[in-house]
Amino acid sequence: MSRDDEKTAPAEPRRQGPQRLADLMRKAMSQAREQPSAGLVQLEADWKRREVELRQAEAAERVRLEVAHADAWPLHLKLCAAPSEAVEVLTGDKVLETAALRAARLVLQEGLRTLLLSGGTGVGKTAGACHLFRSAVRHEPRSGQHLPVWDASAGFFVRWSQLKRVSDDEAEDDQLLQRATRVRVLVLDDVDGLPGEELGRRDRELLEELVDRRDRAGMVTAYTTHLSVQRREGGPSDFATYVGARVVSRMSRPGTFHLADCGSRDLRRGAKP
Repeated sequence: MSRDDEKTAPAEPRRQGPQRLADLMRKAMSQAREQPSAGLVQLEADWKRREVELRQAEAAERVRLEVAHADAWPLHLKLCAAPSEAVEVLTGDKVLETAALRAARLVLQEGLRTLLLSGGTGVGKTAGACHLFRSAVRHEPRSGQHLPVWDASAGFFVRWSQLKRVSDDEAEDDQLLQRATRVRVLVLDDVDGLPGEELGRRDRELLEELVDRRDRAGMVTAYTTHLSVQRREGGPSDFATYVGARVVSRMSRPGTFHLADCGSRDLRRGAKP
């Protein structure tokens, strides 16, 4: 053997069959990435442009819906039967930041079921509770998205005095109770009595039924009261005495409940929250 033969490296054996085909495919794909055809370049550009246009359309639809929501918020509150003073407070140019409003925001942010607002007259309990009607929505397909729209049928404001009133039309009373127990967002206002007073048997059973049936995932309920929620020395609070232990137990399940004592300063007379 000559020296030239000794210096020449042995040739790599030629690959055959599936291995050879795989090598050729990898080489072709590598070349396509390095030097894509004009058709592929245009296809990719068109795809990227459509993606940008779709995102812009989705963003525009979200903005349009947010503007429509803001415009329709006062009407939505009225359709949920919120009182006029609450509508005025929640739709003014500058909404007053109160303890009740902060508590309602927390309930929505944390996905809680129950809010109990206690405090004197004029502290903002009713308006704060009505903020929960922001969750009275349904989702509709818009521009490829499921976006929230107001749904007044999912929200209902009622005073305790209305709910427990005995009228001549029992069917009307039953309809009122059925709506209060089934609606997704309920505000039960002024669950009140005198300090130390207890509900009568019929009214207590009515409230127990309502609280029990509303203790469900997906439902949100706000209760407002003037009664103190602070425990008295050696006994329950005025609110607990009034509504009974079973109602308090149902309302205050851990992880589903928020209590806010809103104080006694009347904001209508210029007091600061």
